[in-house]
Amino acid sequence: MMREGLLVPALYALICLIWGSTWLAIKIGLAGVPPFLAAGLRFTLASGVLFGLVAMRGTGLKLTRDDKICILSCGLLSFALSYACVYWAEQYISSGLAAILYCMMPLATALLSRFWTRSETLTRRKIGGISIAMAGTAVLFWPGQGVSRAELAGTAVALLSVFSAAVNLVMIKRHGKHTDIYVMNALGMAIGAVLLLLLSRAVESRAAVSWSRDNVLAIVYLALAGSVTTFLSYYYLVKVMEATKLSLITLIFPIVAVALGRIFLHESLPASAWSGTAAVFAGVAIAIVPV
Repeated sequence: MMREGLLVPALYALICLIWGSTWLAIKIGLAGVPPFLAAGLRFTLASGVLFGLVAMRGTGLKLTRDDKICILSCGLLSFALSYACVYWAEQYISSGLAAILYCMMPLATALLSRFWTRSETLTRRKIGGISIAMAGTAVLFWPGQGVSRAELAGTAVALLSVFSAAVNLVMIKRHGKHTDIYVMNALGMAIGAVLLLLLSRAVESRAAVSWSRDNVLAIVYLALAGSVTTFLSYYYLVKVMEATKLSLITLIFPIVAVALGRIFLHESLPASAWSGTAAVFAGVAIAIVPV
C-alpha cells in the first residue's frame, strides 16, 4: 500500500491533471447541450457510480450533524451553485479565462480560513506566494483584446462560482473531519444533480438538444474522471492538508491546459508562457514549502 507521504502528492498531481483538462471537456460537452442539463447529467451519472461504490463498501447512511452540514454544503454550494455558474459562464468566456478566474480561490480560501473560521494563519509569505502565482497565471492566459458585455457577465458569474467553491472548501475543512467521503460525494452530487436538472427544466425546457459522440463522451469523462475520481481524491486531501494549500491546485489548472494544448493540439506557446509558468511554480513553492 502506498504510504501517506507518497499518496498525498500523487493525489494532488492526479487532481491537477484531470481538473486541468475538464475546462476543455466542459466546452465540448456544451456543444449541443444546454449548460444546466449538461451539468445535471454529469452529476447524475457520477452520483449513481458513487452510490454503487457505497453499496459495495457496505457503508451505512447514518449521518451525524457534521455529516449533514458537509453533504448540504457540497450539494448546494459546490455541485449545484458553483457548477451551474461554471457551465453558464463557459458559454461566454474561454476555458482559459475560466481557469484564470479560479486562481482567485486560494486568496478567497485564505481570507475565509483566517477571518471566518479562524482555522489558519494568513502569513505574509502565504499571501506573497499566492499573489505571485496568480500573477503568473494571468500572464499565461490574460486576453489581449477588450472584453465584451457577454464576457463581462460570464466573468462575474465565474467569480461567483469561485467564491461558492471556496466557502464549501472551508465548510468541509471545518465539519468534515470524520465524514465518509464516498457517502458525502454520493449524496452531495445527487442533491446537485436534482437541483441542476430542475433548473434546466425551468429555464432550458425549450432549448434544442443535439447529441453527438463528442458531447456524450465529454459528459461521461466529466462524470467518471472529473467528478468521481477527483472529488474522492480532493476531499481526502481536505482531511490532511490546510485548506489554503489545497486550494493552490487551482493555480496549476492553466499550466495543465497549456501542456495538453501543446501535446494534443500542437499549439505554440508565446515566450510569456514560460515566464508565467515559472511564476506559478515559484508562487506555489513560496506559499506551501516550509522554511
